[in-house]
Amino acid sequence: MLVMDLHMAIIAHLNWKSKLSDFLHGVEELSTSDVPDHTKCDFGKWLYGTGLEDLSSFSGINSLEAFHKEVHESINGLIALPKEKRRTDEGKRALEKFRGKCDQLVSLLQNMEVEAKKMDV
Repeated sequence: MLVMDLHMAIIAHLNWKSKLSDFLHGVEELSTSDVPDHTKCDFGKWLYGTGLEDLSSFSGINSLEAFHKEVHESINGLIALPKEKRRTDEGKRALEKFRGKCDQLVSLLQNMEVEAKKMDV
């Protein structure tokens, strides 16, 4: 079950990369109300429910919360950009910053997924 929880978190956060690219290019509309707090998204609910305990022995656990919170903050920052700034260099830099944070989170989750598979959890 742990492997599946981690895998679903990876997919969910990768989906945000696509959504935000579409948003900045005017293909998708989003508002900050579409982005739950990092403790209230599906992954956050799991993480603060049983996830932190389930992952307590995993390497990287100390970074997980911070990366996840930063990803949500980056998403909200992008969505809050005025429409006229979304396709500018500022918008592109904000998207790249988000992608970097998201990639760090996904990499950490993937490493934990590998650890969980080795433990057969």
